[in-house]
Amino acid sequence: MERSSFSPEFGALAIVEKLEEADADPSVGVIFLDIDSPGGSVVATKQIVYKIRELNKPSVAYIGEAGASGAYYVAAATDYVIADSGSIVGSIGVISIIPNIEKLLENWGVEVEVLTEGKFKGSGSIFESLSEEEKALFLNIMEEVFVEFKEDILEFRQGKLQREKFEEIADGRILSGKQALEAKLVDELLPREQAIEKAARLAGIEGKPSVTTYYKEEPSIFDLFFVGGKAFAEGFKESISDAGSASIKT
Repeated sequence: MERSSFSPEFGALAIVEKLEEADADPSVGVIFLDIDSPGGSVVATKQIVYKIRELNKPSVAYIGEAGASGAYYVAAATDYVIADSGSIVGSIGVISIIPNIEKLLENWGVEVEVLTEGKFKGSGSIFESLSEEEKALFLNIMEEVFVEFKEDILEFRQGKLQREKFEEIADGRILSGKQALEAKLVDELLPREQAIEKAARLAGIEGKPSVTTYYKEEPSIFDLFFVGGKAFAEGFKESISDAGSASIKT
């Protein structure tokens, strides 16, 4: 399954709804997010992050194969972050990919006229290169998103992260689970089953926790597990914009 695909049924709003249901369910003791994702759209990510911060119940994130960029943003919003030692963590940054097929069309002898009203209305069109002024507009927006991204993580992990050390690694680089632990991006390294048990202990659940997972027909790359009784799962995949338009992603 492509990690860069998007299906509304697996969207951020579905995850938010399930988070709300789990938070309201008296049989749920802790919300456990099992994360394996390279990131996603800014808005979709923030919708999930905001809901996690509003939860009344404790939340624990587990990063399996990958918790990068926006996926790490989601993990950092929880109360406790666990990762596998072999996971990929970090990639804290912002990217905007704007395809340009202008020369390809020239080679094919195809001309495309883009009619707009407003100086920057056509910015990001695949049919022409960005001007320096247009690039500056996109970069300014990306800088705003990046600053907010970093400030939120510092707030979420207040008392754990030191700003100076965090700024050194918040440059888009990826880290191993062990490196992420050293950098204080995660709290502990454990395999998944032990992570579930740790989440239960943090929530004061005695004995072996009961975990129920509900999948769609195909497992998603970002599943939610709610430990302590009733559970739900919805997939979260990074969204991509329609061809011909620019997008900014974490």
